[in-house]
Amino acid sequence: MSADLFAAADQYVPRTEASAAERAEWAQRRAAIGERVAALTGQGICYQCRELAEGDVLGPQYLIADEEDIRVVLASDPRVPGHTIVVWKPHAHDFTELDDQATTRLFTVCRDVARALRGALAGVDRVYQVTMCDGPVNHLHVQLIPRYAGTPIGSRRLLDARGPVLDGDDLAAAVRALYAGLRAFSAVRMRPRRGRRSLLDQLA
Repeated sequence: MSADLFAAADQYVPRTEASAAERAEWAQRRAAIGERVAALTGQGICYQCRELAEGDVLGPQYLIADEEDIRVVLASDPRVPGHTIVVWKPHAHDFTELDDQATTRLFTVCRDVARALRGALAGVDRVYQVTMCDGPVNHLHVQLIPRYAGTPIGSRRLLDARGPVLDGDDLAAAVRALYAGLRAFSAVRMRPRRGRRSLLDQLA
């Protein structure tokens, strides 16, 4: 199904240029978070589990969805506007540790968030899905990185410079609204139709 079918009527146009003050504040905050993460990792503590439990590691975040098993937020140091992190809440090192049901759940959410990014943000042509969970202490998460029309394709997008989130409240709200609509649409499609038996019922 084409993501264009879910495009918002009035797409949000992200701001792409940060001021010197915004960059300076972001760099200071990023350094402090890095020190905090390194300290926890040095103690063998998963910083993402700590963040999910206490909320005292990454600072304020721009929330797209917070569900029983998944949290979706804008990346705090995005490579492009709309760079999003999908966190699998139960601790797992990477996706190879998930069973079939959990795998389906995680990547269905990733698909719907990617559709919301394409539909809500003006200029998004594709959304790259990346998971690189490696190192001594890891927590499964998936990065969704939009590629905007007119920019080079391919893995070089993973080398784009990072920067601060710009107008995060507005950006997250645009994506959040379309994501919620997509989830509601999926729920309606999956609802059994009254008066009709499933094929398995008919064959029983």
